[in-house]
Amino acid sequence: MIGALGAAVVVALVTVPSSSDETDAKAVTTHGETTIEDTTNDATSMVPTSTSTSTSTSTSTTLAPSTSTSTTSTTTSTQPPPTGVPQNVGPFNGDAFDAVVAAATVDVGDISVGTAVVRDGKVLHTSAFGMENPFESRAATVDTRFRLASVSKMLTAVAIMQLADEGAVELDEPFAEQLDVGGPFNDPRIAAITVRQLMSHVSGFSAAKGNFFRHGVDTWTQAAQSALGEILQADPGTAFQYSNTNFCLLGLLLEKVTGQPFETVIRDRVLQPIGINAHLAPTFDTKSGDALHASAPGRNYMETLGPAGGWVATPLDVAKLAASLREDSPLLDPSSVDAMRVRVAVPVEIPPPANGWSYGMGLMLFGDGSWGHTGTIESTHAVVVNRPDGLTVAILVSGKEPRNTDDLLPVIELAVASARAGA
Repeated sequence: MIGALGAAVVVALVTVPSSSDETDAKAVTTHGETTIEDTTNDATSMVPTSTSTSTSTSTSTTLAPSTSTSTTSTTTSTQPPPTGVPQNVGPFNGDAFDAVVAAATVDVGDISVGTAVVRDGKVLHTSAFGMENPFESRAATVDTRFRLASVSKMLTAVAIMQLADEGAVELDEPFAEQLDVGGPFNDPRIAAITVRQLMSHVSGFSAAKGNFFRHGVDTWTQAAQSALGEILQADPGTAFQYSNTNFCLLGLLLEKVTGQPFETVIRDRVLQPIGINAHLAPTFDTKSGDALHASAPGRNYMETLGPAGGWVATPLDVAKLAASLREDSPLLDPSSVDAMRVRVAVPVEIPPPANGWSYGMGLMLFGDGSWGHTGTIESTHAVVVNRPDGLTVAILVSGKEPRNTDDLLPVIELAVASARAGA
């Protein structure tokens, strides 16, 4: 851990504190994201540039050597993906994939980036570029853990759905009753909000940015508890409002039903069964192996997000998590996975988005048939998608590029196309 000195170092990466008027980052093109669209100046302005040569096929200079592993697969799968589109089983050129990703990230100033591609339950490719910690001259590797931001919501959603499978949580019953919180509430409509409505962001709770990004509270449990005193923005079930509050309340529900701390619940129920590692991280005290993300002074968003966005993990961990929600999921009944992918009945935007994105339960559903989640925090961009062609792709970034996390989606499309064309 880097302690107080490390905190000062991370702050030094940011030349100007973030604006107090932070806006939602947007997934696809217009959806309100986990946290904030970072408004600080270039966070990599003080990051030393390595003179080492990257093993990527990109001709641009990167911050440090990339590390990658890839395989070329020509085996045929008899199992189509959940969308019914036949899996692509052709060869995959990892160098070509990396060149596209690097050009959109470290080559334009990001501190580090990691990628992972999984196909048919097998690791097809992993890579890393840049510096895990530039002040310790530590290069990023495929084992570097990055902030997940809202991709963290997938972990919370899976645990809730497991308890629903077991009959310990009722999706269509009020969450307050199951949390054993009887009120009275400042807004009596809170008593009617169901677990499903929390998971789908149609509860009526506000975005509550002040709590999460302006030091309104100190912890995610306080953020959840403060929501019980809110006045709702809309009747439950009638409007979509992306809010981290929903998933902090789900975190409290997990603790109540299981009798265990939230992090223990996720580790025992989600991480260990599929052999992945992740941990909740604070804003400034970085463990060895965690990517350094630039943070402005006074921030505490990692502590306040918790179940909504406080995890760190490797790109391969994230890809394995998303891939575990395809057919024959080791974590959930097939009907539960299908239920998570049912689009909300209310518009996510008015007028409806041209690209057709929507939300399920803890999952983003994209217009091209892919599904997964994106995440954005200061100096953090994260995305994982289960594609209709059978590939699961994760990209995790420490840095400011691309400006909007949704811009990584066409990067993935181009990188996959390049990997196939170059094979």
